[in-house]
Amino acid sequence: MRRRRFLLLHINASSGHHRASSAIEQTIQHLDPSAAVVDVDAFHYTSRFVQWAISRSYLSLVRHQPDVWEYLYDNPVIHRRVQRLRSLLHRYQATKLQHLLDTTRPDAIACTQAYPCGMVADFKQQRGLSIPLVGVLTDYAPHLYWFHESVDVYIVPSEQVKQRFITRGVEASRVQVLGIPIDLGFLATSDREATARRFGLDLRQPIVLIMGGSGGFGQLREIVLNLETLPLACQMVIVSGTNRPLLSWLRAQRFRHRVLALGYTEEVPKLMDIATLLISKPGGLTTSEALVKHVPLVIVDPIPGQEAYNVRFLLSQGAAVQAGVETVRQTVRDLLENPGQLEAMRRRHVELAHPDAGRDIATLLFALADRHSNH
Repeated sequence: MRRRRFLLLHINASSGHHRASSAIEQTIQHLDPSAAVVDVDAFHYTSRFVQWAISRSYLSLVRHQPDVWEYLYDNPVIHRRVQRLRSLLHRYQATKLQHLLDTTRPDAIACTQAYPCGMVADFKQQRGLSIPLVGVLTDYAPHLYWFHESVDVYIVPSEQVKQRFITRGVEASRVQVLGIPIDLGFLATSDREATARRFGLDLRQPIVLIMGGSGGFGQLREIVLNLETLPLACQMVIVSGTNRPLLSWLRAQRFRHRVLALGYTEEVPKLMDIATLLISKPGGLTTSEALVKHVPLVIVDPIPGQEAYNVRFLLSQGAAVQAGVETVRQTVRDLLENPGQLEAMRRRHVELAHPDAGRDIATLLFALADRHSNH
């Protein structure tokens, strides 16, 4: 049987888009060990100036002028104005993209971010190519840069997102509700008692898991200090990621409650298994992982744009609560004193989670690849 070949595109190695792309790669190779999978950062196929400009402008706006980013994000006027620039950039990148396609000779392409998806879609259209292209959304709303007639199938996390595509004129047959792909490690069940012993935690007391993404973003220090004044016994596990100053500060403090400070760790799936609740930014991947693990979610520090959309979805579904840094203490206290509300959130997670997203996406890619290679 002919070996299947797949090209996966994301941007930024430390992003949720990359984690989703890696999850698809893992699952493809698990289901078909003979498959050839190439997973690349699409920024490597554009100019260094464009990569720098996009990364720096995005980070700068989100951190220092979030109101400006909120105005720009998914704004139809802005979208129309940058369309010509995008087309010019895509033509400029065509030679590099052609070389990538000649090298990998994929039977199907999947993109977990809108920028490479649009780049490949334009290239397909200009060259009259028939390679199947799949756009995999990693948030709970589509922004305007996703829409392109040369994308064969969109993978979305909910029926609500599918309806937004249909409203925009995309045929229902081109949109499948399969969920957001997550690392296979989140699909395994772990020994909760062994994990608790390993980290010196007591399962008889609430365990509050606090995360700020891979970079330890957000006001984690302030959150910990506010929770430190909780009158009821609890334990806090803070995953600071690559934020070394935060990790050093946490380990230098003396807290009344039991506080476990971790840097970057591969043990997040096991920590979610023992957590009573999770305090986190509402990134699409973290949200999907929490839904699969059925850990109640307290949302803090959402950035404008995609995370704001994620918040709206989760709150509307009763799958999370939102708190500010000043109110997180009372929110956590209310939840810990109300086990019924925690259980209600877990039940909603069972209904909303897509634990088989990776497998279902891989199966779709197999079908598209086989159809393409037989033509």
